[in-house]
Amino acid sequence: MHLYLHIPFCKQACHYCDFHFSTNLSYKERMVKAIGREIALKSNYLGEKKLETLYFGGGSPSILSNSELESLFRAIREVYTVDNLKEVTLEANPDDVTPERLDFWYSLGINRISLGIQTFNEVFLKFMNRAHSSSEALKALELILDKGFETSSVDLIYAKTGFHLDEKRQAEILRKDIEILRPFGLQHISAYNLTIEEDTVFGRWAAKEKLAAIPDDYAVEQYKIVTGELAAMGFEQYEISNFARNQKYAVHNTSYWSGDEYLGVGPSAHSYNGESRQWNVAHNHRYMEGVESGSPEFETEVLTSFEKVNDYLLTGLRTIWGVSLNKVSRIEPNLPAGFRDTLEKLKSQQLLKQKGDFIFIPQEVRILTDRIVEELFIIMD
Repeated sequence: MHLYLHIPFCKQACHYCDFHFSTNLSYKERMVKAIGREIALKSNYLGEKKLETLYFGGGSPSILSNSELESLFRAIREVYTVDNLKEVTLEANPDDVTPERLDFWYSLGINRISLGIQTFNEVFLKFMNRAHSSSEALKALELILDKGFETSSVDLIYAKTGFHLDEKRQAEILRKDIEILRPFGLQHISAYNLTIEEDTVFGRWAAKEKLAAIPDDYAVEQYKIVTGELAAMGFEQYEISNFARNQKYAVHNTSYWSGDEYLGVGPSAHSYNGESRQWNVAHNHRYMEGVESGSPEFETEVLTSFEKVNDYLLTGLRTIWGVSLNKVSRIEPNLPAGFRDTLEKLKSQQLLKQKGDFIFIPQEVRILTDRIVEELFIIMD
């Protein structure tokens, strides 16, 4: 099984981020204890006690002290068998990375760091309100790889907006971000298209017309730069935003896209047991109070067979492996009459390909994934 821990704290708020977090660190220790208690309270959620992957996300998990992280690992080991963990990931900000902390993280069993660099361009770092500098990012990456975290990953953001820079200059900045990473020999990179979410600083700026929208054609060109440059460096785009060399795929995240069951703990964390989705309250104090009283506050949605198919299509078609038509039929034996017709239409338009039992979106049109999946959704509703 797979376990996700949401650590809802950051030093400062990035202007683009709509994840659940707080910059008030005064109750961090209490929150960590609550997350540890929730692990115990939900120990039977999936039944299986052997963990395959463990993922510390957020927020900024690297903000936790050594003793706080150690207490979470202790809580996990009291419930689960961790002898055969394939992957233990910690999301980290460059300004939190030191040799001493890396040594401690490694001693706990963490074997993969997801480093949130986003860009090496100082102007864009300040514009996005990142807490680190370009030099800190480079130093952190050197330390991580020197310490033996060989399967670690770097996050980049492309199609950034907000400046009156022509597309040629924007392309130069993006290519330089990627080129800077070349000498490090990374095996994994995640690259995300900047989206302007409503409840963020960028969203509020956009509503007041202080920030320009991101033109679709510009985003497409930036996407082509990312996929082209990384392919030239030997990376395989195995998911719409994720690239790996030598099949060093992110095991935990791949479990989501494959439809595996998982438990999420911490405020706002989501879980899935094959039959229903469950999500914790996205409010830190209500979360802590509920867990402390022995009654965690969460909502549950029991999925219909059509919703299960939709979820499988939505996640699976983002990957190079695609989705199994036999599995679709097992989930819902009585598919709408138009389902096969739509599949055949998409295949005739070269928007879908089929290999054996599996359908997948070819590389050259993967940027249209949302549109393609939406066509399948329409006939499923």
